Parts: sequence; structure tokens; C-alpha cells
Amino acid sequence: MRRLFRAALLAALLLAVVGTATAQGPAWGWKAGQVLTYQVDHLSVVTNTTKNGEAVSKNHLKLVKRWQVVAVDQAGVATLQMSLASMWMQSTPPRGEAILFDSTNPAGSTPQLREQMARYVGQPLAVLRVDRSGKVVEVKESKFGAASRFENELPFHVLLPAQMPTANQGWQRDYQITLEPPQGTGEKFAAVQNYTCKAVNNAALVVTFKTELKDAPPAKADSIPLLQFLPEGEATFDLATGRLKSAVHTTLRELKDHAGPESRYKFESTYREELVEGK
Repeated sequence: MRRLFRAALLAALLLAVVGTATAQGPAWGWKAGQVLTYQVDHLSVVTNTTKNGEAVSKNHLKLVKRWQVVAVDQAGVATLQMSLASMWMQSTPPRGEAILFDSTNPAGSTPQLREQMARYVGQPLAVLRVDRSGKVVEVKESKFGAASRFENELPFHVLLPAQMPTANQGWQRDYQITLEPPQGTGEKFAAVQNYTCKAVNNAALVVTFKTELKDAPPAKADSIPLLQFLPEGEATFDLATGRLKSAVHTTLRELKDHAGPESRYKFESTYREELVEGK
């Protein structure tokens, strides 16, 4: 009888544990000492058409990004240190030849770009405190761009919901995009990221997302620096390990008559990030 009672008690306990885990939302499984390495490929093209003709500029960036979990507090907030293991960048201006930086081949890089970019490889660029939903709680240090960029674009692309979503269920992130120099002087614009659960199972959560401005500047030309912060795409989160597996997003935005009749400004971007190593 005692054995049957103990077995029933254990079964009830297991059901309670499973029920609690299922009711809870997806969360980052931060562990002190953990290192996550992501490979990034980002291509952006700007086409600016005015009465003087068409000007096209391109920027292609390939990174190996490294996140190290320095510590995790009792609330599950992790202190993360971000660095770049490698960087390859090719920029093509509207007129002139392309310039190149390759951290694995400094001698083959364009000299002025080599001097400018080499200092960003192989050293900590940011120290953040990030909670289990992926929200940035604090930017302790940012050596490449203003701290506000981690609100403009979350370091891991999506904010996880408080409860495990079902297919087609949505949630959102309300925040502000800040335009720091040289794009602006600290102006803030209300924005929203809308998330939708595309699919979920025991292994993974697939989330689609789209970004929109709540209040665009009255002058069309003033919207130009904001276009790069309005992506839409998809992210896959590994529920078993509690980490982002991949993210893919695109940005295709166009402004007409921004510089007079028949003018057109188009921003196109494709971004892909994939986990290549994690422990």
C-alpha cells in the first residue's frame, strides 16, 4: 500500500512540475560561463533618386559575434559581454570603388578602413544586463554606438512572451527609437514590434515579427534615418536549451517625393543570424 501511495504521490508531483513548466513562458536559459557564438550576414542597399540622377550605395557585413554570460542574478537577469571574433565588410559608395575590411586578412584591407575597424575585433564591445525574456535591463557599457541602439534593436531580435503562446497568438513590444549622431541629435520616436507565434512544439518556438513607427516625422526626408530600424522577419528559439537558434529579417522601405517631385529613396536590407556554437 505504501509503495502504491508513494508511486501516486510521485506521479502527482511530476504532473505538477510538468504542468508548471508548460504554463510558464519560454525563457532564456542563462548560465554563468556560457558562451554563444553567432554568424551574421547583413546586406543593405540604398537607392536615392533625385533630379540629379540615381545614386546607389551598398554595404555587406559578415560577423562572428560572441556573447559570454559573465553572471546570472537570482532574478535570472544575465550580465552579458559581447565581442566580435571576426569581421568582413565591403562598402560601395555611389561613386568610386568599393572599400574592404577583413579582420582575417588585414594586409588585403583598404588602409583607412583597416585603421578604423580593426580596434573593434577581439575585444569587449558591450556589457549588457538582459532578462529571461530577452529584454535589455541595463546597458553597462557600449563601445560601438550609443546605448540606445540596444533598445532600437534588441540584441536577440525578439521579446519572448510571459506565457507559452499558441499558434497565431500575438504580443507586442512598445518602445522608442532614438536617433543618435550622426543620424540625429537624440530625437525619439514611438515604435511597436508586433510578434506572432508561427509555430510551437516541444523543441522550438518560431516567432514572426514586424516593426512600425507610431509617430513618423512630419517631413518625409526626416524619416530616412528611421527606415533601417523597421525590419520584419522570423526568429527560431530553442525551448530545450533556452537560446536563439536563428533569425532572418528583411527591410524594404521606400519614400517618394522626399527631395522634390519624382524623387525616391529606397532602403533594402537582408539579415541572417545563426547559432554556430554554444555551450
